[in-house]
Amino acid sequence: MKTKFLLGVIAGIVISQAGCTTQIRSLPTPADVQAQSKQGIPLYFGDQPHAKVKTLIETKEVRVRVAREMSGQEATCNIALSRALGQLRDYASAQHANAVVNVTTRFQRTETSSSKEFTCGSSNNGSTIAVRGDVVRLDTE
Repeated sequence: MKTKFLLGVIAGIVISQAGCTTQIRSLPTPADVQAQSKQGIPLYFGDQPHAKVKTLIETKEVRVRVAREMSGQEATCNIALSRALGQLRDYASAQHANAVVNVTTRFQRTETSSSKEFTCGSSNNGSTIAVRGDVVRLDTE
């Protein structure tokens, strides 16, 4: 009797944890996020060309976790990316910067510095992303 009970408890734990595994995903950067770079504080991913850096204010990282959306894991990652970039842009504006350069996306130790794709961690519960960039004043002359 105790063996059946113990096996039942173990099976319940395994089944409940099976859907909680977080996957590291590399996804295409949504078009609306790419368009954000042209509004307000511009964002330059990786080695995208930009004017010469006049002043490095700070390297800033923003982490965002978004609860799962009914439209799926990719949509939830897109929302997390958009929020993180918005927070990074807001921070840069508050620091009187005029750009964020060397922008990368990361989940745990997997990092992407591309403007065409980003890295996100997603599970059945939600999505997590870290976005880092150098908050700068570019030479506008």
